[in-house]
Amino acid sequence: MELRTGSVAFARAKNVSPRTATSDVTFSSNVTQATAVLTGTEFGFSPRDDHHLGEVNIKVDASILGNIVRVTATLGVRDWSGDVDDDYEGTVHFAVLAEL
Repeated sequence: MELRTGSVAFARAKNVSPRTATSDVTFSSNVTQATAVLTGTEFGFSPRDDHHLGEVNIKVDASILGNIVRVTATLGVRDWSGDVDDDYEGTVHFAVLAEL
């Protein structure tokens, strides 16, 4: 077993929620099984003015590509209006546990 950590940054944007982005994590040999685990996050509306969170969608998934595990991070933030009309940004932190 090997463990690696990483993060995926989401730049300031609006009108799309949730958003996804990937990060490739390289291991010393081919991976037979892998799990991505959410270890933390930092997110918010941008600029940080008076907004109340209505919905937050955060998750990580792993897919194996030989000796690489591709982590797909998802981040979605909106207020109670039901629309995704406010800028938001953040970072999703993760760990990958892989069996080689």
